[in-house]
Amino acid sequence: MKLFYAGDLHGGETAFRKFTNAAGFYGAELMIYGGDFTGKMVVPIVEKGGIYTCKYYGSKVRVKKASELPDLERNLRDAGFYPLVISEEKLNKLNESDAEYIIKEKQMDVLKEWIKLADDRFARINVPCIMIPGSVDDFYLDDILSSGTHVQNGDGRIIEIGGFEILSVGGGKSSVFNYPREFNEEDLAEKVNRLASQVKNMNKCVFNIHIPPYDTDLDQGTLYDSDLKPVLDGDSLATGPAGSKAVREAIENYQPLLALHGHVHESRGVTHIGKTVCINAGTDYDQGMLRGALIDISPDGTINYTLTAG
Repeated sequence: MKLFYAGDLHGGETAFRKFTNAAGFYGAELMIYGGDFTGKMVVPIVEKGGIYTCKYYGSKVRVKKASELPDLERNLRDAGFYPLVISEEKLNKLNESDAEYIIKEKQMDVLKEWIKLADDRFARINVPCIMIPGSVDDFYLDDILSSGTHVQNGDGRIIEIGGFEILSVGGGKSSVFNYPREFNEEDLAEKVNRLASQVKNMNKCVFNIHIPPYDTDLDQGTLYDSDLKPVLDGDSLATGPAGSKAVREAIENYQPLLALHGHVHESRGVTHIGKTVCINAGTDYDQGMLRGALIDISPDGTINYTLTAG
């Protein structure tokens, strides 16, 4: 079984399109997406007097011709933003509830496009694909994520493919960011244990769990205080484990063949917990790059892996 894993693309259009082409490119027999579809934020492209202006990444961009808007919108989408073309007059009239509605609609519209695209491409080459939501993906996106006819929402399920059992749990653990889909450690433990108790053969089981195990090479991220400001360690940013103790304990106890994770973007790597191979593919979605993991599992359970980028 050759599988390809990626996640944490956060609205990055080019990176996601690369994911939908990765099965054919890498010869994968199974595709797994590990969560976090949602983009960063809505970026208004404000029209005034026929000039369009937007601000992102600390820079101001002006477009003098409406014909140039598609290129600007594409650049924003590739970086994980949701562009909104709007007049200055209308923008000034928006209230908080309007903003929440726009954000929700943008998230839903893009995810609908993505699920349809993935569904069509993977069905065409008859490669199964399992996807799960991440910590930033709100619950109102679940129906869209489950709307595919070929792509499957694996969250809270065990899906058998090619003789392997794919156990999937989306979401993350409680954090200072208070993301929409966060659970405390007790709830995470219950979710994983409930599914793991149903696995028939852990030697052929793959854990697809968005949040990585605690205090490993896969969960070392920048630390933030309660005001969402990075914590400093001298002149540098302080780092520390951001993973789940419940997930680590489950891997230690059940020892699946393979565990796939994301969530901590900068902690790309591979580690072992007992005999379990654990992988975080990392992400550079805002650069239009798809980082992933290509994993080849032999009939005797031997795992060969390559961390990919392209």
